[in-house]
Amino acid sequence: MDHARTKSKKFFGKRALIIVAAVFLAVGAFVLVNIDFTTQRVERSKIALDVVKRGKLEIKVNANGQLVPKNVEYMASQVTGRVAKVIVKPGDIVKAGALLVELDNPQLVASAEEARSAWEGAVNEAKAAQAELRANLLTQEAMLTQAKFTLQRAQVRLAAENKLAGQRIISDIDYQSSKLNVAQGIEQLALEQSRFNAIRDNIEVQLDVRQSRANALARALDRAKDEVGNLQILAGIDGVVQDISVDVGQQLQPGAPIGRIAQPDQLYAELRVPAREATEVQAGQAVVVDTRNGTIDGVVARVDPAVNEGIVIVDVELKGDIPPGARPQLPVEGVVYLSQLPDTLYVGRPAYVKANADILVYKLDQSGNYAIRVPIKAGKVSLDYLQILSGLKEGDRIITSETGEWQNKDRILLNK
Repeated sequence: MDHARTKSKKFFGKRALIIVAAVFLAVGAFVLVNIDFTTQRVERSKIALDVVKRGKLEIKVNANGQLVPKNVEYMASQVTGRVAKVIVKPGDIVKAGALLVELDNPQLVASAEEARSAWEGAVNEAKAAQAELRANLLTQEAMLTQAKFTLQRAQVRLAAENKLAGQRIISDIDYQSSKLNVAQGIEQLALEQSRFNAIRDNIEVQLDVRQSRANALARALDRAKDEVGNLQILAGIDGVVQDISVDVGQQLQPGAPIGRIAQPDQLYAELRVPAREATEVQAGQAVVVDTRNGTIDGVVARVDPAVNEGIVIVDVELKGDIPPGARPQLPVEGVVYLSQLPDTLYVGRPAYVKANADILVYKLDQSGNYAIRVPIKAGKVSLDYLQILSGLKEGDRIITSETGEWQNKDRILLNK
């Protein structure tokens, strides 16, 4: 008797496995066909993206710098000397005229004493010469007076004899003798007057000479006293000692630096702006200075016309109260507000940006999976943003971080 044979369950199990495997192979083949193996892949988490916006854009420049005192006194040695005493230390508050450093130079002190002795000797010589010359002038003045009286007596006698001579009361010889006496008296008076004038003029000349010598020695004494006075280094202004750069026993030459004093309540900010970002910085622009302990408003007071090692120095005048703890040489950060663009396209500032230039950026497509390199026209560069003149529209997304090894690729694929 024949029986119908039934297929085993093992057979159906193998068949199901084959079907499932075939399906997986088909799906895998489909996936592999649609996977892009040729495009550069970039991890999305490792890049920065930003969206193009439209609105008001403030053009700002950021710069580091320091606070600088407006009034600074730099002290230097005016004479040769050895440091004998250092009275103050950095940080001390001093008043104008306060003794800071004392120098020692015995030769200058001795020279000052010699200059004093020479001046005093010249003064005494001038006084003695003046007394002697005045006595000579008085003697000549007495002789001049005597000549005047002698002439007057001769003139009186001649006048009387003029009346008697007509009456022949006196002899002609006596009359002529009286005339000669008058003539002689006139001559003698003129001679004594000339001698008196000469002596008087000579006195003035000799006194002037001696006074000039005394004045020259007085000036030499003043210079010597100034040199001795310069052995004491005094504060010229009220302020805080910023630096003392000498030690006791140190030998100094003229011009050697000693230290400096600054007035800490009168400060300005000195910002170091990169030259490529300083092209539009001008006097009068608003600035905000951050001292790490508060901010203070300011205004650009001066822009250095020179570029030094790629840096332009910008001086900022501070307005209002200075934050606590602000002091000279304190590091600060400043933001200079250059201008405002009321209605413009802008995007986060890419790391590879150049102002007012044609540049290439990576713009995401509509799917957001691919970024395609496209040319754009960049406008002004601000602290955190870039103005877009053409090449992008509002809502576009671009990569703003460094492009790295894929910077020459026309298209990249962003991994999830």
